[in-house]
Amino acid sequence: MKYLWSLLILLCIGCENIIEVNPPEYDSEPVVTSFFSPDSTWSVTMHKSLGVNIKRDATREYISEASVMVMNGSNMVDILNYQEDGRYVSSAGQLPIAGIMYTLRIDFPSYNSIKATSMAPPPGAIFDYSIETLPLSPETDTFAHDASSRYQLKVRFSDTPGMNFYRIGVYRLIRDRSIGATDSDSVYTLINFDKSTPGWSCGYSFDEDFGDPIDGIATNIFCEEFVVTDRRFDGKDYSWSGVTPKLSDENGRKELRLILSSLSEDYYKYLQSLERNVSYDPLTEEPFPVYSNVSEGLGVFAGYTNTNLILSFPE
Repeated sequence: MKYLWSLLILLCIGCENIIEVNPPEYDSEPVVTSFFSPDSTWSVTMHKSLGVNIKRDATREYISEASVMVMNGSNMVDILNYQEDGRYVSSAGQLPIAGIMYTLRIDFPSYNSIKATSMAPPPGAIFDYSIETLPLSPETDTFAHDASSRYQLKVRFSDTPGMNFYRIGVYRLIRDRSIGATDSDSVYTLINFDKSTPGWSCGYSFDEDFGDPIDGIATNIFCEEFVVTDRRFDGKDYSWSGVTPKLSDENGRKELRLILSSLSEDYYKYLQSLERNVSYDPLTEEPFPVYSNVSEGLGVFAGYTNTNLILSFPE
């Protein structure tokens, strides 16, 4: 029997035909990435796209011979000069202004000129906020005697008329004691939250074609970044609230930094496409195309505006 099985295997191997398929010729395109806000000067990074059969790091195929300009209508705003690693930066130190529509124009010796348009939305004006310590529960907080507490944050802000996209993230300055870091080595890390205000989504995973989430996220799901559109509160005041896990007084500063980001629609769609690509099932779904608003090329040119708030722990 073992002899028959071996013979069958040899016959199958001998009948195998290997067909080599040559992929079609791929025309490289410029890939542009630029996220701008009123807090930073203009900058753009560019590299060439590569075909699937080319085994090189596409992000290192830098483009260094382009002419990069930022326009406001027909008016020149800034010229960006090449630095290194595909990065172009402002020559005049100009800062974007919230609410103004800008056009990025790039001319190449060997490609068609490309353009992209976006703006940094007006900031969400925070006019009321609070942070309070929640009582520890004997059922869930087994070490109620340690120097840790849970906090509830509440923020109320004004929405500007028109379609807007918001993101909230909360950070804490943490020092990594395992490597003997000093205060100067501390870094801001995102804080997980639960029990968020209904209407806010955890990230960008929901499909906007079906509207905003109605019931919010489940209270047993911890989320780092909350996102919402203003379909339900266009031009009105709106609020967000969330509850932190237990935070030790000894692991970082006794304060939280909340960032309310107003995102352009381009930035929102780009981030949503990235999240859909991460979460898709390769066995049953096609990869979701990464959003691009660059004509005659690939990439994204998108604005955002941050509103920062420091919340000190209650005594």
